[in-house]
Amino acid sequence: MNYKYVAYNRKGKKVSGTIEAQNVRDAINQLRNNGFAILEISKASETRFEFLKNLFTIPLKDIVLFSRQLETMISAGVRIKEALEVLSQQEIFSKRFRKVLTQVTIDLESGSSFSEALEKQNVFDEVLINMIKAGEEGGVLEDTLKKLSNYYESVNRMKQQVKSAMVYPTFILSFAIVVIIVISVFILPRLFSVFGNALQVGGLISILTKLNHLFLTSWPLISILGVLAIVGFALFLKTKYGQSFKNFLGNLIPPVRKLKEKITQERFCRTFGVLIGSGVSVIDTLEMAAKASNNPSFIKKIKNVQEKVRNGSTLKMALKEEKVFPQIIYEMVGTGEETGKLDTIMNKVADFFEEQITQDTKKLLSMIEPLMIAFVGLFIALLAYTMYTAIFQMQSSFGG
Repeated sequence: MNYKYVAYNRKGKKVSGTIEAQNVRDAINQLRNNGFAILEISKASETRFEFLKNLFTIPLKDIVLFSRQLETMISAGVRIKEALEVLSQQEIFSKRFRKVLTQVTIDLESGSSFSEALEKQNVFDEVLINMIKAGEEGGVLEDTLKKLSNYYESVNRMKQQVKSAMVYPTFILSFAIVVIIVISVFILPRLFSVFGNALQVGGLISILTKLNHLFLTSWPLISILGVLAIVGFALFLKTKYGQSFKNFLGNLIPPVRKLKEKITQERFCRTFGVLIGSGVSVIDTLEMAAKASNNPSFIKKIKNVQEKVRNGSTLKMALKEEKVFPQIIYEMVGTGEETGKLDTIMNKVADFFEEQITQDTKKLLSMIEPLMIAFVGLFIALLAYTMYTAIFQMQSSFGG
């Protein structure tokens, strides 16, 4: 949060500016520590640029590299501040993330703890912040960073697996669009030049004819709008609202919905195992792990689980009553509670779901590939049949 201030500096000069802090008391303390005599301080209004900036999340690949490289440097005995200074200069990270790391370093110099400095940036997720906080309080930051590195690498691996599964269907769909454009722009005009307007008989041919006319008369505008639409849509998908939109589309298709449910469960279990193993309380872990699943209906169920655990129920019974997982998982969770190895059990459950996701993804691909090929083939066959019928009818009328 930003605060505007008017103050006298060490030289007695009146100055004004903005400062980022968790609350107004924190802002006042920072200014006083830097030698300012405060005259006025108030919350700064958020600019449009800041609002748009906060819509976009830090790329996961940056978080993965950051957590692993930071863990390696801390294990080698490098202090956090020096490690962050080095990482903020690495061009392997995005420009925005390097600026974030620079600001984290500045906040550390101002007296903030590492977790507080991360939280002030408003770009890191709760899992990372709370694990770092637990590691600092328990004096096991190095071990916590190792767990974080493994966690984000697992999340990234799962994301890449799902992403790669969509490459082939996307290619087929793009190919179908290219075929439509080629037929509309290059093939139809030649037929028109031979047969004239008599070929415009309605139906699919009529639609493609209008498409052809529109493209030929307004191709510069259409090209610009097309590029802007593609870029805009790609940027939209990177926002939080874009993630919600993708979730909505995925839920419309039953096989995809089932796959997404398993991905949600895997992400929850992986996050839960890492947090509980880092010393975070069960109640807080449930909340943060649910948020990490990024599934509204699942989050609602976990809130009910959270209330039941808070009222004295075991985690096993609370999950079972909400029907969150398959039966076998409840027994494993119960074993984890009894033996005190809940973090290990939850990580094994996550591995179980990850294996199922891999298998289901392959099955889904084996269904999608022939369907997409059949769709393109049927469309081309329908188009060829329509054109042949139109040409045959004209030849018959010319012959009559």
